[in-house]
Amino acid sequence: MFSTARAVVRPLVARSTRIASTRRLYSSSSLIAQTKQSQYIINAVGTDRLGIVHDMTKEVIDAGGNVGASQAAKLGKYFSLMMLVEIPDSAIPDLEKSLAGMTDLSASLCPAMEDTTPTASATNVIGYKGALTLEGADHPGIVHKVTKILSTNGLNIDSMETTDELAPGGGTVLFKMMGIAHAYEPLSHGFNVDKIKQELAELGDDLNCDIELIDLENQLRG
Repeated sequence: MFSTARAVVRPLVARSTRIASTRRLYSSSSLIAQTKQSQYIINAVGTDRLGIVHDMTKEVIDAGGNVGASQAAKLGKYFSLMMLVEIPDSAIPDLEKSLAGMTDLSASLCPAMEDTTPTASATNVIGYKGALTLEGADHPGIVHKVTKILSTNGLNIDSMETTDELAPGGGTVLFKMMGIAHAYEPLSHGFNVDKIKQELAELGDDLNCDIELIDLENQLRG
């Protein structure tokens, strides 16, 4: 009698185990589907305040996403941020809503473009790289005039930062600019670093500024 009871119980237990295992399998598959993530770019501009980056990354993480590369800049009392994130598509509406609710912040999200074409930085070799510095009196259009010389002579701008402040003693606004410029190989016909430096120096004399282009990486072939 006891052995018969055991014989009846064993199949029931085994069947229950199979059902539970199947349920776990379906549950795991659903979880994988729910957590499949895509890349998005967040562009945000707002009034600078303490903890703004922390608050934005928290919204992404709370939505089930991950934060990748990011770049931020402070422009006077304003703050701008570009952030690459991975997040479930289904969580985008809630993330947009939460970002819209942040104080003094305007943010937008867009899907990151998938491009399998090698970028210039991946396929080209830098033939020249230089650090640009400028310091002197502020003038309307000063950035445009400097960047025009660079682009006309075949230099691309990697990064650039500008600031202005009152000179010691007050009364005069001191303008500063720092940046990195480069040119890929093959260098354009007639590319001449000395000529570029001379043009920048002459512009500096006209605008009462000190402008320098300092070699960081020079692979010019003789």
